[in-house]
Amino acid sequence: MRNSYIRYKVEAWDSLQHLFKVKKINDHTLHFLAAFESKLDYSRLKKSIAVSAEAFPLLKCRFNENGRRPYWENCSFTADEMLTLIETKDVDNAVKRFLVSEVDAFTGPQIKLGVIRNTKADTLVILMNHMLCDAAGFKDYLYLLSSIYDNIGENANFHPPVSGSRRLSQINQMFSLKDRMKILFSKNDMSAHDPARFQLEGDLNNPLIEIRSIPEDVFLGLKEYAKRHNATINDMILTAYIRTLYKTFGYVFAIPSTVDLRKYLPGHKAEGICNLCTNLTCGIGSDIGITFEETLLKVRDSMNKEKSSISCLKSISMLEKVFDVLPYKLAESIVKKSFKNAPIAFTNIGIIEKNRFYFDKLKIKNAYMTGSVKYSPYFQLAVSTFDNKPVLSVNLFGSETDRNNISAFLDQVVLELYGV
Repeated sequence: MRNSYIRYKVEAWDSLQHLFKVKKINDHTLHFLAAFESKLDYSRLKKSIAVSAEAFPLLKCRFNENGRRPYWENCSFTADEMLTLIETKDVDNAVKRFLVSEVDAFTGPQIKLGVIRNTKADTLVILMNHMLCDAAGFKDYLYLLSSIYDNIGENANFHPPVSGSRRLSQINQMFSLKDRMKILFSKNDMSAHDPARFQLEGDLNNPLIEIRSIPEDVFLGLKEYAKRHNATINDMILTAYIRTLYKTFGYVFAIPSTVDLRKYLPGHKAEGICNLCTNLTCGIGSDIGITFEETLLKVRDSMNKEKSSISCLKSISMLEKVFDVLPYKLAESIVKKSFKNAPIAFTNIGIIEKNRFYFDKLKIKNAYMTGSVKYSPYFQLAVSTFDNKPVLSVNLFGSETDRNNISAFLDQVVLELYGV
């Protein structure tokens, strides 16, 4: 029998991610892929997954909304229910199918792992429920799994500590009362978005992930260019995105960009695996400039101003208070009506650290992470970087016509970067 009497608290961001799916903004599955040059130790990986679920027990739960307040219900799922081995000659096709599958919050478990294997090598695909964590939290889990796999090779009884607090308030505690009041009374309308929308057909039966990889030599050149202009790689990719959007829509509009709030925590580390993000808004005005450099300087200045402000914390501070104080159904109704997501957005998942994600001495050929799959008309460009190789991605429930249009759009973003 399932051990269902253990319950865990549903945090405010968990509920918000659930609402994103209810409102048909995006599903709530995060996606990760790592392609190895040889094979993993499958039994060791399975044991590592079991140990990781002891450290982060929400993986063994299902989402339950039947009570007065929702909760994570422990169902004691095993590693066998989380991990699948697929042996095939057609690795690419098997990877594509597994990569776009979903994690079901209501049935659980909250993670799915697939080892797609041919005669020579493995590709590891990991899917995590976005309700449990954001991209940075997902990376924390990847590093945890890697650490366990590495350690149990020498110590079969290795067990890491259990994951800590998942609350948003761990951010607020870093600020003085004066700054908290400043955040509370700041003007920061996270629901004001430009109405621009891509003309997408959408197809609920066809989740797709379109990616573009940037070679290391090109990436290093972009880093050098950014450095000369006191900008970041994030500024560079956002500039290419904005310039391509301008060519598509004929005017410039502000773009929401995800920010990881762990930057306010000691060592940039959260207490537990969780969602700790919000949005900054890159608004460069109506004049895009002529050259890439001119746009980049505008983007750099806009993002520097946004990053220096703490007003972006207002929305998540209010979110937690609403769900803590009000009855759940009322809180859900208020957030559902008041929270509006941008039709077009950007997220930089950041660097997947090569020295923290490894499995013994197995060489990883390539790895990348993407966010959730959007429902039409929502559109998001995401970027992740592993071993100096960025991967741009767009995820959508869309038709093959949508795929072709997304493909052409990504080609234009890459061309902007190659033209630097």
